[in-house]
Amino acid sequence: MNQVLRYSLLTLALVATVACGRKPAAPTEAKETPKEEGARGDERAHLPLKDIRGLRFLVVPEPKAEGAWYPAEAIGDESAQALLSSPVKGIVSGILIPPGRHIEIGARLITIQSPELARLKADWLSTRAKHERSEAELAREQRLFDAQAGARRELEAAQSEATTARADEEAARLALEARGLNPETAGAVLTVKAPKAGSVTAYKIQLGQGVEAGQELGSFQAASAAIARLELPLPAPEQWQPGATTEVRKADGQRWKARLEGTPMTLTADTRRLSYRLRLLGGPLPIPGTPLEVHVPLAKTVVLPQSALQQVEGIWGVFVKEGEEAEFRPVRRGPELGTDVMVFEGVKPGETVVGEGAYLLKSLQIKRKSGGEDHDH
Repeated sequence: MNQVLRYSLLTLALVATVACGRKPAAPTEAKETPKEEGARGDERAHLPLKDIRGLRFLVVPEPKAEGAWYPAEAIGDESAQALLSSPVKGIVSGILIPPGRHIEIGARLITIQSPELARLKADWLSTRAKHERSEAELAREQRLFDAQAGARRELEAAQSEATTARADEEAARLALEARGLNPETAGAVLTVKAPKAGSVTAYKIQLGQGVEAGQELGSFQAASAAIARLELPLPAPEQWQPGATTEVRKADGQRWKARLEGTPMTLTADTRRLSYRLRLLGGPLPIPGTPLEVHVPLAKTVVLPQSALQQVEGIWGVFVKEGEEAEFRPVRRGPELGTDVMVFEGVKPGETVVGEGAYLLKSLQIKRKSGGEDHDH
């Protein structure tokens, strides 16, 4: 009996020991975890400022209407550009005017020795001579018939021969004129001339090179440029619409009024920017390729230094000061104005933001989000 009692007491002791060894704190820790995470989230959203050196603050100014000068280039419109080509097959025998030199309309640019042209001219000369002989024969047969000394059959044959010869000459003449050549002056050498006053921008042939009919020989540009081509980064100026006028200037101080011809719908393939065309109005026009500047009117909005804007996880924003802490606030970034940038949305006039040193707060925020030390400055 005593032994049974001892075994019972021993069993009770073991059960009590196991019960005491359990860890009831686990549910309590699970309940406190969201609170700790919430606290950590608050720390990430509000960054302490007292221990960070190198920060400078500024008060967000009132919105104002802005405009900026952007680089552009003078170009000729489509009517001022031309391709130089050969209407016949041949060999380049001369390049008479170098690229870039100003020339007048009709100036001789390139000569091409062309057996094809010589054949076309020979065909025209031959058919013309045959036509003249057939016309003379027809006149003779007509006189004989009128004098009742010739047969009608001979007259009709002469008329048919003259008609055929006339058609052959016309075909030979059209073959030359279709290539832009005058049958009277065409020869074995083709001369390519300037289509208008301007300059050759580039040649695509060399002396002695064989060329095919219709092959491009070079490019030509009129001496004046009526278009200013401008490329702008995104976002596009919201207030700039087709037909709006603005100013264009050159480095020497010359200025033009210019009219916006249209707004681009897509980005350029090479620079990934928006390409605008403005037509210059009045005054002597610049030559193609002249560097210009275009005044672009921009929206009325807040302007901040570029150093105040930081990009965190692909989102542009500023650090707004709230007491002794700063909070990252997303903004809608606008065009750059030199060292400044337009801010369309996200901040209000009178608020205090970090103007210099904002990158330090960006580093701290990224470190906290990645689980680094909270106060390792």
